[in-house]
Amino acid sequence: MFPYYFIRFSGPLLLILVGLKILSGYALVGKIDSASWLSRLHQNQTFDLILLSVFIFHACYGLRLFLIDLGMMKQEKLLFWVFTIISFALFGVSYLYLIR
Repeated sequence: MFPYYFIRFSGPLLLILVGLKILSGYALVGKIDSASWLSRLHQNQTFDLILLSVFIFHACYGLRLFLIDLGMMKQEKLLFWVFTIISFALFGVSYLYLIR
């Protein structure tokens, strides 16, 4: 049940986070003058990691839900753990790439 609710809440959260990332890019190049906090947000690594983690988990749990809805997999608990491990592995590789 957790992945179902996570997808429902992370979708709008992704829209907000990606919108902030785009706005902060505009502020960084000087197209938005009065928002200095936005330009700092664009260079904030914590914000990037939050955006990346929400995106990866949303995508993996969405794929899991897609497989269940198609009837391809009946073992929901196994799928949850498989896609959770895949998500953590993808996040770990992405984190290492982002840090370097």
